[in-house]
Amino acid sequence: MLAEKYLTDLGIRVEQANNFVNANIGDPQRIFKTASEYGVTTRMLSEISGYSRDNVQKYFVDVNPDWSKLLDKSKLVNSDLGSLEDIVAFNTREGILSNASLRAIVKPKIDSLDYANYDETFVSSFPDLQLKDSLYTSGELGVEHIDNIEAISENIESLFYGTLINIFSTLDESEFDQIIAFPENGNSEDFQVLLLAALKEPPIPIVWNDEQLVDKVTDAAVNTLEKYWTGDLFGILDHSYLGLATA
Repeated sequence: MLAEKYLTDLGIRVEQANNFVNANIGDPQRIFKTASEYGVTTRMLSEISGYSRDNVQKYFVDVNPDWSKLLDKSKLVNSDLGSLEDIVAFNTREGILSNASLRAIVKPKIDSLDYANYDETFVSSFPDLQLKDSLYTSGELGVEHIDNIEAISENIESLFYGTLINIFSTLDESEFDQIIAFPENGNSEDFQVLLLAALKEPPIPIVWNDEQLVDKVTDAAVNTLEKYWTGDLFGILDHSYLGLATA
């Protein structure tokens, strides 16, 4: 449980946090202020309290609409990935799938937008919380299996591209075609079910060659980062297929 690991690093037990929430359930402002101070996200509050993420968000938004997403500040992803978490990984590829090669394709497209900045995507947006010890913890990243990495943009960029590569390495042609063909105004729950099923069943062997992966990864990167800069989700993977499958 991400909350347990994160709170343990702070010297706080989950039981203590749950008791605090229950004791102040009638004072959402105090809970929000305390959660913000300690970097506790909506997902963590859900794990601590036993309430769903949707109920936690509604609890705050009913008091102040501007609070609904302010606690979703994990840098990578703010949903519970469950068994899909291992898809999140550093990019160790070389050649045309290296971070430098992918950046050379994606960066000019993002920087050409008047509202976006490629380099700023990968820096910390909450330096008082995430960079206080020059490290990103698992709680600050939003995934349990990656912890205490150096808080530099290159690491976040590598995790971004490594995850996108893993996503497309998991999809076969039939699954990819179904995802692409899904109507834009289709049922979001049906789309989530489609993504979950596809990402849980990796093909053997990987069906795409490196050139095909480059095209798919860079297209997805541009689409994801465009939505990152214009949407209401904070994590750089929240708008990826992985984030949408577990939102």
